[in-house]
Amino acid sequence: MVVDKKKTKVYNKVYNYVAFDEAGSRYAGLIEAQSEKEAQKILASGGYRNIRVKELTPFQYYIVANFIKISRQEVMLFTRQVAEMLKAGFPVARLFDVIALSTYNKKLALICLVIKENLKAGNAISTALQRYTDIFSPVYIALIRIGEKTGQLFDVMEELAKYLEEEYKVRSKLISSLIYPIFVLLITFLIVWGLIVFIFPKLFEIMQGFDAPIPLLTQILLKLSQILSNPLVLGMGFTFIFISSLLFRFFTELSPKTKILIEKIIFAIPYIGNIMYKIYELRFARALLLVLRSGMSFLEGMRNLEQSFDSGIMKEVSIRLQRYLKEGEYLTVALYRVKFFSPFFIDMVKTGEETGELEVMLEKICQNLEFEIRNRIDALLALFEPALVVFLGIVVGLILFAVFLPIASIVGTVTKY
Repeated sequence: MVVDKKKTKVYNKVYNYVAFDEAGSRYAGLIEAQSEKEAQKILASGGYRNIRVKELTPFQYYIVANFIKISRQEVMLFTRQVAEMLKAGFPVARLFDVIALSTYNKKLALICLVIKENLKAGNAISTALQRYTDIFSPVYIALIRIGEKTGQLFDVMEELAKYLEEEYKVRSKLISSLIYPIFVLLITFLIVWGLIVFIFPKLFEIMQGFDAPIPLLTQILLKLSQILSNPLVLGMGFTFIFISSLLFRFFTELSPKTKILIEKIIFAIPYIGNIMYKIYELRFARALLLVLRSGMSFLEGMRNLEQSFDSGIMKEVSIRLQRYLKEGEYLTVALYRVKFFSPFFIDMVKTGEETGELEVMLEKICQNLEFEIRNRIDALLALFEPALVVFLGIVVGLILFAVFLPIASIVGTVTKY
């Protein structure tokens, strides 16, 4: 018998399998069965060939359950798969078997098997997911619970899939926009480091042989070369960066105030801070729209959102909104009293409340913010790229100047003789 970290029993054994389809594509994952032969039979019935199965040991199970990570993209794809399979009429218990067989992430496969066993025992999907709050947010679980109670699980999964896909789009846009400048800066750094560490010491040796005067700029770079080529200095530098990153992670996770302070510093950065602010507003608008469509009360929604946001500022905003809503304030008034949201955001929500079209207004807020964020990121890149070229030109120019000055000095010394 395999037991998960919360003592939930999985009555069958869990096997690690490798198999091939008729086209020769390789598949690997986890499957649950009463025996090795049954596991092979299940896989063979699915059209797999050249099947190899091996039972997971307790240690392997522990590693899969506790150390394998599930990315946001995998959660998004899992949600979309569930929504599409529910739409196609798959029995709920059967679809988790199919996902467990098709996913490459063994932990996600294991979660699917745990959900299936919970369903067999008469429990709900949301009950099984509560053991994995580090992967599925409280609002995600709460919405699934509502879908199960109202018999609208497909509608809820469809809305969750859309929400996660939109979140992924914005995050991907932000990350992809940073790849080019970071790549250019990294290449430049490596070139400059190579010149300073490897070229300049040899140039210095040549200059000493000619007894030529060394310009000040070249002296500075030579000194920097001696520092950077010292293994002890490099080791201390990497150690400092490693310890600093650990301390930063520790303090931001331990102290919400530290996290909020860092986010406020980011908001204060010209232009970039405004983009981040708009992204936070967009995330909140999408989450609010999800809560509204689920039929959950705003107060309950804020309680779940508080635990779902990884942002210290958004957690604080959710807590304050809960307090104002408990006092009986309208959503518009509560948003205004929080003093975080833009006048545009508040006016749109106010219009929605007054006309009874809050869902429509929230959709328009999301569309407007998406358009604005996309344009601002594009504009930032359009400004950043020429600025980056100028900066790199100055850096490379200084280095070349520092190289050619002593060469000219050497030529002058040789000419005298």
